[in-house]
Amino acid sequence: MEAAVRWSPHSTAERRRFLLVDVAESSLTLNEVNSDLKPGPLSFQPVSSLQESLLALGHVSGNASVVDLSNEKPRTEQLLTFKTKQQRKCNSVALSSQNWLAVALDKTRSDVCLNIYDVGSEVQEPVRRLCPAELVSSVRFFPSQPQEVVATAQRSFVRLYDLRDRSSGSGNRSLQAPTRNINNITIDPLDENYFASSGSTGDPSVTVWDKRWIAQSSSGSQANCAVFNFSPAVEVVGLTTVWSLRYSGVRRGRLALCASTGEIKVMDMMDANTSPLHTSDYLPSNPYGGGSWQSNRYVSRVRKVQEPIRQRANKGHDDGTRAVAFDWTQETSPESEQSMLILRSSREVEVHQMPLVDTHVNVNARQDLSTVRNDVAVLESKPQMGTDQSATNLEQRNAELTDPVNNTEGSDTLGNNGALDGVSSEETPHIRNLLAPANVAEERCRRGYGLNCEKNMKVIAGDWHLERLWEIVGRFHDQAADNGMMHAGLDLSYVGVADLWSETAGNLAKRRSPSRKTQVDDAIIGLNNDHELPAFEGERTGFPEHRQLCLAACGWKFTTDTLEAECQELIERGKYYLSIVQAVLHGYIHIALNLLRTLIRSKTIMNIGLGALLASDTINEEQREMCQWMAADTSDPGLKALLTFLITGDWRDVMKTHYLHLGYRVALGLKYLNDTELSGFMQTETARVIRNGDLEGILLTGLGERSLELFQTYLTRSADLQTVVLASAFTNPRYVDDIRWEMWRDTYFDQLQSWRCFHERARFTVMHARLCRKGLVGMKDEKGKVSRLGSYLSSSSSSPSSPAAPVTLKCNHCQAPLARAQSSLAPLHPTTPSTETPRTAGTTPMPKTTGHSPTKIQGALAANSGTVCLRCGRHMPRCALCNLWLGTPTTSPSLSSSSSPSSSTRPAMKKFPSGISTPSLRDGDANHEDEDDEDEGFPAIGAGKEEPWDESGGEEREGEKSKDVIYTR
Repeated sequence: MEAAVRWSPHSTAERRRFLLVDVAESSLTLNEVNSDLKPGPLSFQPVSSLQESLLALGHVSGNASVVDLSNEKPRTEQLLTFKTKQQRKCNSVALSSQNWLAVALDKTRSDVCLNIYDVGSEVQEPVRRLCPAELVSSVRFFPSQPQEVVATAQRSFVRLYDLRDRSSGSGNRSLQAPTRNINNITIDPLDENYFASSGSTGDPSVTVWDKRWIAQSSSGSQANCAVFNFSPAVEVVGLTTVWSLRYSGVRRGRLALCASTGEIKVMDMMDANTSPLHTSDYLPSNPYGGGSWQSNRYVSRVRKVQEPIRQRANKGHDDGTRAVAFDWTQETSPESEQSMLILRSSREVEVHQMPLVDTHVNVNARQDLSTVRNDVAVLESKPQMGTDQSATNLEQRNAELTDPVNNTEGSDTLGNNGALDGVSSEETPHIRNLLAPANVAEERCRRGYGLNCEKNMKVIAGDWHLERLWEIVGRFHDQAADNGMMHAGLDLSYVGVADLWSETAGNLAKRRSPSRKTQVDDAIIGLNNDHELPAFEGERTGFPEHRQLCLAACGWKFTTDTLEAECQELIERGKYYLSIVQAVLHGYIHIALNLLRTLIRSKTIMNIGLGALLASDTINEEQREMCQWMAADTSDPGLKALLTFLITGDWRDVMKTHYLHLGYRVALGLKYLNDTELSGFMQTETARVIRNGDLEGILLTGLGERSLELFQTYLTRSADLQTVVLASAFTNPRYVDDIRWEMWRDTYFDQLQSWRCFHERARFTVMHARLCRKGLVGMKDEKGKVSRLGSYLSSSSSSPSSPAAPVTLKCNHCQAPLARAQSSLAPLHPTTPSTETPRTAGTTPMPKTTGHSPTKIQGALAANSGTVCLRCGRHMPRCALCNLWLGTPTTSPSLSSSSSPSSSTRPAMKKFPSGISTPSLRDGDANHEDEDDEDEGFPAIGAGKEEPWDESGGEEREGEKSKDVIYTR
């Protein structure tokens, strides 16, 4: 250690003082602070007087002296000096509140290495002699127990001594634990059960101890009793050593350390609210080293106050910025912060503020906000546009605030008053969404975020990544409509561009008729003919049909009418230069010039001479330089891409940049790369999008098996489970069979239950079931005739999967399904079944009551009656109309008659066992069967018919009947 700084424990608000110890100059200076303790350099001056202050010093000769700093003389004199018989280095000294002085010495012969002196006594002989012939590296008194000492001996043990026990020094090694961290012992003054020690030179380790764990042993062979073992505790840069350890003294469990590299780190340790574990079985492992966790103490936070000095210009050179020592002040600021004094190698002292209370914000399921700070301010950036565009841009910005992925903070900084500079808190919309990001998915769900791609793009307007995802999924869905991607019994719906080019469509058993052997390349050629795609124009290739179908998947426009409509749509969305790029990319320069002329005349964009460059066949060097500096100055990605093309005249250079999104770059590759280059480009981009979780990569992977790898990466990065489930529902389980999607779907359903989005969940399940069934009916065979599901699929194992009945009754308390298997129902008074043997046919068994309490009998009766949940015992729901419990038997003989008209008109109800049926479910409830039960698109229970869900909001459509879903309130 080069130097040390120590805050005076006698400092007051009017008189703040600290000590500076310089080992190199053998100097000790008492300083007084001239200014407030604010972050930055500290202004101080030396003083020489202090009341009630004694200082203990250890010398290299082994002597220890006590200095009184209350003298008025410029140079303080030593009051007492305690000498040793054999000269040796003094490693550590400690002074207790009862004026007892502990001196730790090096080992020499068989002399005692830990002496305890009484400073108040006239006798200068040690009152206690401990650790004979054992090197003592560090020693400390416990503040509230001045008779207890902790020391490290023999470079191998940490020991506890009670000076009131006279036998502790006579052969009894007292309480000890083995360790290699034997330096810089420090005790937490707010919880003296915990103390810490650090390693020797070159070992940057720190151990935190609990003295209650240290057991008495004579050999020290017991297991490590450390609570935490940080190894290394700091970043290792060359020969790294922990120079000092200091507990906060204001916040319990806060430990700071300083390393020889200048790094200062603060670790907060806390006790959990749970009770400690007392058994040795299944104890959790300690990630910070040491033994298994038997207590509830944990590391809550680690802060790095000062970075280490990793590189130096010359060996041994120090620029004066390296931190060499620190200490905590024992006062707090009005902002609940504690100051830390940091001593630089230049002997300058700086102040650093550390918050005593961490900034935590919690939002519960009831949308209640709780925080530990004094107040909360919700701020929003001021509009930077004119009044005519403020409404539109404000709506887009609000939509961007709901982005669960790109939620990085802007460049706003905190002002002096705690508010953001250049922002306003007036008229802040959607405060709940700003405070609770968890509300984003719920809000999207309630606004109709589901399986309708067009509606989804309106819901997530402003989120560029999700907009691109649903644009691609919507294009796939439109192409797959009416068997548009099926040829000769092979369905290539939702197959990505990379898979089309490589002729890999995933599990062909789910896409191909069992009676057909159509290959992917044959289907691609056939789809080109079915859709009457024009001949490919571009790079010479051996697979023109593959490129044309891939271009169609990218959204390529094959006619001028569709191209002009696309460019006009881009202009309406504010992407002016991108519309011009779209026309130039397709090779229609005259359309690009017409668009540019219209935009300039309407003063939508400025005239920068772009039209002359587009109309020219070649450009000279001066024009090329002009394009270069314009591309460097503009921030519009479309204009940058266009200028890059004008500079080089090659779209390959545009592909190397990311000015255009992936769809444009893939289309460029299909037009201008040869077959070998295109295959490499597809493989590289596909691996990149899967690795990064880029949603736009669905264009390459499609919604097949490889899309789940991409979604898994995206889910890990963003936790946007909602989008993953909705996007992958288009192909699962119809084309893809993966257990991950089922897990994601069940988790999303649990979220919908917690949000009480019961209608939204039912809407999703119905639309998903219909989506899975659409491809199973109406498939064409080789003769062009439409075949039904039964005649088309000869084997159920090879058929696309259709989900089972997705809407079920669940307990309101534990969410367990209320459906019961017929075999599990045990009637209390059963009649004679047809399968009974003659021996039991004439008897009616009665429940045995011997040995059972009435409470147990009633519980068994309720469980068998079917009116309670089998898992939690709670009552089943009541009917919303007749107020009867679900499962209540009916006493009306007319309702149980098999000739009831309602029983013949509801065959789907036969799927439910009698244990979960009610009069309302079976027969429409004679008590209220004439009442109007229509509610928000849900068919009435007992109405005698089941109408399918319509995407437009529940309108009935003739000719369709849903046989798989039973709707309940």
